[in-house]
Amino acid sequence: RIHRPTLATLFPTRTGFCFLMDIGANTDWKPIYLQQFAVMGSIYAETVLHMPDPRVGLVSIGEEEGKGTIEVREAYELIKATPGLNFVGNVEGKDIPAGKADVVITDGFTGNVIIKLSEGVASLIAATLREEITSRKLAMAGALLVKPALTAVSNKLDYAEYGGAVLLGLNHVCIVGHGRSNQRAVRSAIRVARDAVQADVVGKIRQGLASQPANLNATESE
Repeated sequence: RIHRPTLATLFPTRTGFCFLMDIGANTDWKPIYLQQFAVMGSIYAETVLHMPDPRVGLVSIGEEEGKGTIEVREAYELIKATPGLNFVGNVEGKDIPAGKADVVITDGFTGNVIIKLSEGVASLIAATLREEITSRKLAMAGALLVKPALTAVSNKLDYAEYGGAVLLGLNHVCIVGHGRSNQRAVRSAIRVARDAVQADVVGKIRQGLASQPANLNATESE
């Protein structure tokens, strides 16, 4: 039994990208939710994103096992005890773009802050670069030389490249588009949905959770 669906998205890193969840579906949460998110995220990463034995990390304020709130520490113990997960422990905010985990687990409030802050920082860097380049003739000449590299960086940070967020934990594949989605973003979202359907990710998540210990599938009251 899935307690709560989770909203997940690709997040750019130095090594490629990671799969970050939850990014806003659950602002109120329990540790067992994060345990289920870890299982669902690991299955998605392996079957759809083709990440063999994906590394699962839990967002906290320190790498040590005892760091974080009571709920985060409890979630740590639950995820650590979950069979079949390649759990690498806690990851700090700086570890996410560094690529220290393939699947990054957090609650919806924290995940949404991470996403929105990252978008703001990316916009700030882009605007600052434009201002500096256009204000100096020498910089404008140099920009022509590095234009291919700047374009590659821009594409990697562009939400349209990733299509949208995946809502895992439902009976069907569901992609949630960005509020500013353009044609390219919609096209990418359709591609993501197609890949998820072809990989039968819903069925694999159902099988994966069914094979877990009874406590992971118990009702919340239990």
